[in-house]
Amino acid sequence: MPTFSQVQSSNASYSPTYVPVAIFAGGTSGIGQAMAEAFARCTQGKAHIILIGRNSDAAARVIAGFPKPPVTEVGWRHEFVACDATNMSEIRAICATLRGQLTRLNFLVVSAGFNSMAVSKTTSEGLDYHLALRYYSRYVYFKELLPLLKNARQQGQHAHAMTMLGAGLGAPISTDDIGLDRARSQTINALRGVMLSFAALKGMAYSPGYNDAMVAYFASQNPGIAFTHIHPGFVKTSGMHTDTGWLLAPISWLYELVMVFIAVQPETCAEYMLYALLDAERGMFLRSPTANIFSTHAFDTPVKLDISSPTAHQTGVLNGVRLKGYSGSDITVRKVMEYTEEVTCAKSIGR
Repeated sequence: MPTFSQVQSSNASYSPTYVPVAIFAGGTSGIGQAMAEAFARCTQGKAHIILIGRNSDAAARVIAGFPKPPVTEVGWRHEFVACDATNMSEIRAICATLRGQLTRLNFLVVSAGFNSMAVSKTTSEGLDYHLALRYYSRYVYFKELLPLLKNARQQGQHAHAMTMLGAGLGAPISTDDIGLDRARSQTINALRGVMLSFAALKGMAYSPGYNDAMVAYFASQNPGIAFTHIHPGFVKTSGMHTDTGWLLAPISWLYELVMVFIAVQPETCAEYMLYALLDAERGMFLRSPTANIFSTHAFDTPVKLDISSPTAHQTGVLNGVRLKGYSGSDITVRKVMEYTEEVTCAKSIGR
């Protein structure tokens, strides 16, 4: 495990021969913002940085704080793109525009989220709200911007997609209610926001496992690119607040009081996250809050996970290899990806 001083030193030494292109979806607040700022510092602003989010005023403040290279430097740019992360159609449209504007993408970081144990609802597209922010949107960004990552790798440059959520914390993936429709149907609407919601709890518990499945799938199909699921840990941001409903509000208050003494500053977390982003070459990575790799697996060629293999049903096993802290199995990865493709893009994998 790298020490914090080693992490800082490594980040500061990053000096690519090209102007890197980085997208931070969820980069206008919280850990995403801190990471975008850390990336801007380590490149001294000499990068094409794109923040994606909903708050243009916040984005303007973040970008204004980025270091600005001398006017003689070319290729750098700092910009904001407005997007509602709960709307998959809007994300696809934004990504299509970006594919038309960019020739490559070196780094993709997605971090927008939603933490509520008491509220379970659906988006305008009928998707579970927790899963839309904590998983579906991330899948769409990965899928739609993959061609740009491939272009970067073909040019011998970094190509890395990272999702920040809860690596190592996912519940074993269940495939009998992937979209949580049944769980929501069992929720009493009159108690929404009052007490814990079974569907909301499942949304928070299952989404880390879905992110595991996502990075495993994309790594298996794109062996030359790095895909990471990382747990940022407890960080002093607005996302630290967890809604438990007013009936259990005292528990939430106690939790937040404890977190004041445990959680780290966003700037500290961002250094570890940035280290993980710049460190990986290719394959699937699961990382801890201190950027420690607790599981990794690389594929030499594109692989279609064999759901008829003897280990296909074994949780924690990817393509015959057991991985610590991994929530998926080959068959659940396949089923989750098929379902995700169907509900986010209305097009099934392999058809």
